[in-house]
Amino acid sequence: MDIGVDTRPAEAYAVSAEFYDLLHARSYHRHAQALAGAAAAARIGIVEIGAGTGLVTEVLIDASIVPVHAVEPAATMRSLLLSRLHPPVGRSAADRVTVHACSALDLSLTEQADLAVCLRLVPCLPPEERRALWRMVADLLVPGGLLFLDRPPARLPARPTRRSLGEVRLGIDTYRGQVTARAEDGRIRCDYAYLVCRQGRILRRAQESFLLRPMTVRALREELAQAGLALEDELTADVLRVRRGVRRAPAPC
Repeated sequence: MDIGVDTRPAEAYAVSAEFYDLLHARSYHRHAQALAGAAAAARIGIVEIGAGTGLVTEVLIDASIVPVHAVEPAATMRSLLLSRLHPPVGRSAADRVTVHACSALDLSLTEQADLAVCLRLVPCLPPEERRALWRMVADLLVPGGLLFLDRPPARLPARPTRRSLGEVRLGIDTYRGQVTARAEDGRIRCDYAYLVCRQGRILRRAQESFLLRPMTVRALREELAQAGLALEDELTADVLRVRRGVRRAPAPC
């Protein structure tokens, strides 16, 4: 499972944004292509929560014919998102896309979507914000609407693990990245390290860290049910399918 790097505060990604499309695109494209069918079937609207640089957004737009709402509060990521979405002359998708520069919890889109997508966000939220997110999603979806989210990590790593993000060559420069995950105070600390080399010489090093909260599928299912959402099955090994019920669960007192 790929560990996401999204934490959603507006000041995040000051370091990672530069390297995001270069080194994270492969896993995002895999998820995006799996969601293309659901986007094509949407008949009311699509909301992407945590759109990042638009790697998934672009596929959702191209596959669909409905309004698309891309939610991204982080200014560094949103600037890349807007650049990606600015269409060539004559591309009609521009009339269907709205970018929201706010937290998902600040959205006001009651029953304006039959598809919601939320990737690499949920493990980054504190429990109270996560539960508020489920209520917000249940509110924006029409009855029977679908939510797709990536499977959160189920447990803390027993020992530090390191994974390569790959290598990309641009001209005479090489961009490399790796992520190290370790347990820290009941959460998973992910340290992303980036390296820029020119003909074997290191030009720059950069690092940014993020904290994730593990959550079992059973606990996730119970939280979703409290908001009137039902965890159904897997779209892929990494992406879960959730459906809003016909009846909304009552808000907690």
